[in-house]
This record gives sequence, structure tokens and C-alpha cells, in this order.
Amino acid sequence: MQRKLIKHIVLFFIPVILGCVLVEYLVREIPESYQYNATHLDTNKDDIEVLVLGSSQSMNAINAALIDAPTLNLASGDQHHDTDFKIAKALLPRLPKLKTVVLEVSYNHFEQQHNGLDFWKNSIYLEYYGIDNFDHNTYFKDRSLFLSQHTLFSKKLYDYYVKNERNAGFNRYGFDTLNFNGTFQKWNYDESIIAKKNFKINLQPSLDTWHTNSEFFIKMLGYFRSKNIQVIIAQVPMHTSFLAKREPIILLRKNEIVTHIKTKYPAIIHVNREEDTLRFNVRDFINPSHLNPKGAAKYTKILSGIINRHR
Repeated sequence: MQRKLIKHIVLFFIPVILGCVLVEYLVREIPESYQYNATHLDTNKDDIEVLVLGSSQSMNAINAALIDAPTLNLASGDQHHDTDFKIAKALLPRLPKLKTVVLEVSYNHFEQQHNGLDFWKNSIYLEYYGIDNFDHNTYFKDRSLFLSQHTLFSKKLYDYYVKNERNAGFNRYGFDTLNFNGTFQKWNYDESIIAKKNFKINLQPSLDTWHTNSEFFIKMLGYFRSKNIQVIIAQVPMHTSFLAKREPIILLRKNEIVTHIKTKYPAIIHVNREEDTLRFNVRDFINPSHLNPKGAAKYTKILSGIINRHR
């Protein structure tokens, strides 16, 4: 009786396990930036001079192919300063020629909670970059991309395999050269329509978060200074619709900490194009807070020129 029960349990779980393996395999076959980043890191780690960190804003704004110095862009959606710091500390021993780190400072960076220890992208960093950001001994679940964010990856599976949406054009540096599809393109870049639309933006100031994040960021800068790494603080362009809706208190406190940092660490380079509405127009954006590849080419050219002057 017991042997029969065990047999039924095994027969039940075999297809479940095989199904999980198949889903994980299919997820990993969907082209994503981190796959290309991993290959670029592994192939060129001895030559990389510039490391770009930050959120999706920097990921979309900086095309490493257009920077003269060998560059690795590991910015990623929802990635905050605490994760940036973990990535940088893990990679420094593996990048012997690293001279410059580009850190993003956006409107919201200092008043948005850090990722914390359970950030779902830790599985991606572990599996593709060999960076262990977990606070425990890792096991099979920590290496599963699907289980790390099953809702997101379920949608990606549906879009890629069912709807056959395959419009990404990643170059060997992990930058999506075809990333034009967004709300602005949908609305035919019509400024009158864009002005009437709502979008996600933080309008809730948090002084406690500002204190915590500011202190942490200054600690990061001190670490890079101790390692003789040149830091570039980057503020990427925002569309006028985003600029108009910013909360004045959040903006004021962000500007205050940036001014303080520039005084405390005068060697830091500040590239502020957040309000550059002369060089960047509506057709340079995917949405109010993200550049498309056309806008990224403009911004990357500016950044590359600054990097060249300080190499």
C-alpha cells in the first residue's frame, strides 16, 4: 500500500517538474538585455573602463556602443542605489581597468524606498552576472527566473510565444536599438494629447526616506573615492510633461543633496540634462520619463564626450 502511494506521488510530480523545467527554459529563451550584458561582461571584463548603473531611465538613455571607452551598462528597471552598490562592489575585483562609474540620480531617487534584501532581480544578477545579493545560502528557487517574478514572466511568455511579439533589437552591449514602442509613439508624438494624459510619478514626499537614501548615497561615493574610481552623477532628460508634474518638495530636496555632494566631493562630475528641453524633444522619448534610441544617441554622445575628457 505504501509503495503504491509513493508510486502515485512520483507519477504526479514528474510532469509537474518537467513542466516547471520547460517554463524556465522558455523564459530563458526570450531575448533580454541581461543575456547580452552577461556575454559582454564575460568577454570584455579585462578591458571595461566604464560601469553604468541605475534604473530603466539610464538603461534606455545610455547606449554603450556609442561610448568610446569600453563600457558596461548594468542599469535595469526598478534598480535602486542599494542594488547599484552591491553590483559595483561585486564587480570591482573582476574589472581591473575600471576607471569610471556612472550613477543615476533621478527626481525620485532619494524619496523612494531602496530595493531591500528580497529584490526579485537578485535571481537575474546571480544567474547571469554571478553576483550574489541574497542574504542566505542560495538554492534552486533563487536561480529560477520564472519563480522570481511569475506574473511578469507569464506575460512575457504570452507576448513572445503566443502573440509573437518579437520587436526587440539588442546590440551586443545589451541596448535595445528598436525600443521606440511606447505611449508617445502610440499618440503620434502629439504634445496636446500627451499633456492631457496621466502617468506614474511619485508625488508623496518622505523626509525619513530622504535622510536614509542621502546618507547611503554619500557612503557609496566615499567608497568609490577610496578606490580611486571617478564618479559621474547622471540626470537623464525628462519630457516637459514629466517636468511640469514634479512635486516641488521632492525636487527641492533632491537638488539640495546634489549640491551638498558637489561641495563635499568636488572631483565628482555632474551631468545634468534632466531639464534639457532644447536638445531633447518629444520624438526623443518613449514616454514622459524614458528616452528612445534616438534620444539615447544624443544623450550618450554628451556623456561619451565628458568621459573622454577625463580618461
